[in-house]
Amino acid sequence: MEPAVLTTVVFSQAIQTKPLTYTSPAAREREIYFSSARNLANAQFQLADAELTQRLWQDVSDRDLDVDRVLNLMYGCWFHDDAEAMIDADEAYLQSGRAET
Repeated sequence: MEPAVLTTVVFSQAIQTKPLTYTSPAAREREIYFSSARNLANAQFQLADAELTQRLWQDVSDRDLDVDRVLNLMYGCWFHDDAEAMIDADEAYLQSGRAET
């Protein structure tokens, strides 16, 4: 195979990746909160790992996340893998006016 043909084949394969999608800053922020709450709930409630829990809380602090929002997600949902339940708990918290401004 000639080099030019090989380059064309490789290039055409690279183009056929999945299309780019836009994720809003609010959706990215929400996912950071959800991920933090899930990780903390797992470390604290299921693994009972005090050291990991402490490191995860430090990460929440380092990211300057709203601790009350994280706590609401941790304790406001029975199932942290249920996206709808997490969204409902987060929406209720944000609408309550307790969120940091």
